[in-house]
Amino acid sequence: MRKKLLPDDVISYIFSKLSLKDLVKTSTLSKQWRDEWGLRVDLNFDLDNIFDFITIQELQESLPLFQSEFATRMNQFMLHYQGAKIHSIRVNFPLGDEHSDTIDRLISQGIAKGAKRIELLFSYETNDIGHNLEIQPYKISFTLLSHTDSMTHLHLQNCLIVEPMDFSGFKNLRTLVLHLVVVKQDLIQGLFSNCIHLLDFTLNACKLKSDLKIISPTLFHLNIVHCQRKRNIDIIASNLSSIVYTYSHKYAIHTMNVKAHMLSKFSYKGSKISKRGVGFSGMKNVTTIVLEGLNECLQSHVIPLLFSECLQLEDVTFKNCRLIWELNIVSAKLRHLNIIDCGFGRYTPHRIDIDASNLSSFEYSSHTTKIISIKAPRLLKVFWNAAKREENPCPFGPIATLHHIQNLSMIISHSQVSK
Repeated sequence: MRKKLLPDDVISYIFSKLSLKDLVKTSTLSKQWRDEWGLRVDLNFDLDNIFDFITIQELQESLPLFQSEFATRMNQFMLHYQGAKIHSIRVNFPLGDEHSDTIDRLISQGIAKGAKRIELLFSYETNDIGHNLEIQPYKISFTLLSHTDSMTHLHLQNCLIVEPMDFSGFKNLRTLVLHLVVVKQDLIQGLFSNCIHLLDFTLNACKLKSDLKIISPTLFHLNIVHCQRKRNIDIIASNLSSIVYTYSHKYAIHTMNVKAHMLSKFSYKGSKISKRGVGFSGMKNVTTIVLEGLNECLQSHVIPLLFSECLQLEDVTFKNCRLIWELNIVSAKLRHLNIIDCGFGRYTPHRIDIDASNLSSFEYSSHTTKIISIKAPRLLKVFWNAAKREENPCPFGPIATLHHIQNLSMIISHSQVSK
């Protein structure tokens, strides 16, 4: 009696749940099942998909062996892959330039089958253990990617972009992320002259080999995170809406000149801003600003310029900033103000004065400030963390003067609750 086969939709569902290593194994069981591989249009090659469980320590101790096996299995999968379309390719494993032939073939096949998203993540890091495996970066020429109009998202990590820079293509690229990549001005110039629809651009932990000038009429979001070496960065972007800039002490502080009249959101995390040439004169229309980790005198250098230059400010956040003197904020436009964990050690401003006729919400979380004066007739919503310093005898002091509040949230300790 002939055995009944499973319905096609059941087989397809089973194959959609298999890892890539298990899909490769099915070729030894049934040639018919190879056709099911074409249903997998999002190809994800990573540690869990290719290998059975291995530890980071095992990976470190035998990295060349695992690299070779990973490349072999990935190549084997693509040799048997018969799908007509590929939507995305993601490789997340520490492969190096010695595996360039395999990587190049993968990219070429993905482009030929219309891949819209390509992610090449070749630096394996883990926050749990803190290991970072050093490998020789994969060398990629943009010429390899030039023959595609389908790609909209490109993410390169620990890749070395090599000449020629006068590539063509990337006409429909919307998002570009460069992580652990050496960046020079000719690369930036080539990218923005060819990526005529680029909306979202990120430089993450990149090594800047020269001053950078980012000129784009289409760029909408810009992220510059932990980039190495002190360089000047000029930004001329008529459609730019948001900038996120972050650095830590082990990375360089960059001078930024911003000309972006449509810029509405600016987020800056670092120890200094005013003394490094990052002013607010090019941010006339910014409505939202987040300043985090500043270790300079905000009262004398930053805040006066902030509210005198950014006349459209509606939402301001100071987080983990050094505020130890009197703080005076005057603004007719301000609607939301957050002062979170600011001070110096256990010291906070002796006095905070806020005069904001349109302020509707206020969040304050810090050690005790003795005098807080708030003139805000439209203030309706307050979040107040008074438990930062338990010996504060009057955690409700400033709140009692705010008669229009409709929504009040507070955090206080047991010792602050009167019997």
